[in-house]
Amino acid sequence: MLPNRFRAMIEINDPLSATNLTELWAQAAARYGDRAVAIDNDRAYRYAELEGAIARIAAGLRDRFGIEPGRQVGLIIPNCVEFIVAYLAILRCGAVAVPINVRLRPEEIRFILGDAEVALVIAHEATRDLASEAMALRERRLPMIVIGKAREGAIAFGDLQSGDAAIAAAQSPGASTASSGVAAIIYTSGTTGRPKGSMITHANVLFNSSSAIAGLGFQPDDIHLLAVPLFHVTGLNTILPTAIRQGAPMAITARVSPGEMMALCAGQGATTFLGVPTTYILMSQMKELDPGQMRTVRLIGYSGAPMPVRAIERLRETFPWADLHNFYGLTETTSIATVLPAADALSRPDSIGKTVPEVEPAIFDPNGRELLTGETGELCLRGPNIFAGYWRRPEATAEAFFGDWFRTGDLASVDADGYIVLRGRVKELIIVGGENVYPAEVEQVLCQVEGVAEAAAVGVEHAVHGELVKAVVVAHPGVSLNELDLKRHCSERLASFKVPRIIEFRGALPRNPSGKVVKREL
Repeated sequence: MLPNRFRAMIEINDPLSATNLTELWAQAAARYGDRAVAIDNDRAYRYAELEGAIARIAAGLRDRFGIEPGRQVGLIIPNCVEFIVAYLAILRCGAVAVPINVRLRPEEIRFILGDAEVALVIAHEATRDLASEAMALRERRLPMIVIGKAREGAIAFGDLQSGDAAIAAAQSPGASTASSGVAAIIYTSGTTGRPKGSMITHANVLFNSSSAIAGLGFQPDDIHLLAVPLFHVTGLNTILPTAIRQGAPMAITARVSPGEMMALCAGQGATTFLGVPTTYILMSQMKELDPGQMRTVRLIGYSGAPMPVRAIERLRETFPWADLHNFYGLTETTSIATVLPAADALSRPDSIGKTVPEVEPAIFDPNGRELLTGETGELCLRGPNIFAGYWRRPEATAEAFFGDWFRTGDLASVDADGYIVLRGRVKELIIVGGENVYPAEVEQVLCQVEGVAEAAAVGVEHAVHGELVKAVVVAHPGVSLNELDLKRHCSERLASFKVPRIIEFRGALPRNPSGKVVKREL
């Protein structure tokens, strides 16, 4: 293990002492009843109000759909207060939530629904058609609840909320869930071309909340901008549980434009703003940027992809009053694994900082031999934030560990002061605007096209999105392929961020003596 140069765990003055997320919510609702927990479309929702809604929805899920411990419920919902209600109601039943990226294509969603053995889908009127298309691809349609307007064959979310909250709460006090129980299965792209479900436990999330307090300095008097998607771990496992734990309101939005986010910060007095680098790059390029809209923001956090130094400098120049934090994590680490202190934002812009308290780092070579300070190898982590494994993928789970060390797939080194610097990726992951794309998934879709002999996908640098997908395609002899047709084929089967923006045709792919494609030559 590396020299112990990392921070010790600090004492957190925490009025709540929950062992699972259902207890966390119950304690918070009792303590902060009249306080606002969320602001959505300029309406504030109090803890007591949401507690009643959660109780009624949980009772409906249990009594009308048989949702109980051991069952999975899919969530195809953009950011809104109903997502929080649905998620906590699922956990109250002792069931497992499966949040699904609303940017995926129907075929991608169909696979997740089947792989996760989802028993029920909760969608939103904005994603209702997407969910219906995905289920139409299945042999057996699943029951669906829709937030907002429901069409024939679906049940309106509001219909489950009829009845007295106190009666519903008494009838559905909540299933007993161990801290080691799985709270959510969150899918991340797999190197085999199929996504894998990361099992995140209640204990993982509670620990991650402590990391947000200790590492990012979340405070009870904060107002959090919740603009990052709740189907990703930063929103679901960092902002949401920590805000509930501390009784801090969340200003929720599904809008993604920097201008709209800044306007929301101004309107609600938000004090924290976590996002992907693409958001801040676009913000730094705004011609009519009004720093005053962010006057109340004291913390700006960025994660999910490398952040250009110039963008960091522009953030510092534009918002000199705010702390800038680079933080690093994966779905498999629940969310936060490392944090770069604000004081180092400009002096160490290439670093992801140090691990949060109780999380240990180590650098290994490909054979599982631990390396020394300064040497480059695969960054591995262990601690209470590491997931419970991949759903129904024991082999993939075993491959993801060296003993009890989780293999991040990132090449890194640790300097003499204990700062971690990423050097590249072992896994050929492409990160487009904070969204993960694995080449194998794109390559498989391209190879479905008649006339394509083989294809290889790589990431190419992009000033705004960090990277874009480039594909190199080889046609069968005598076949003429069209770039537009290939892009159209991909756009019908892949999320927009996975579609190749550049397609190059070659006579052959470069290979090494063992026959593997040499992607650095693409």
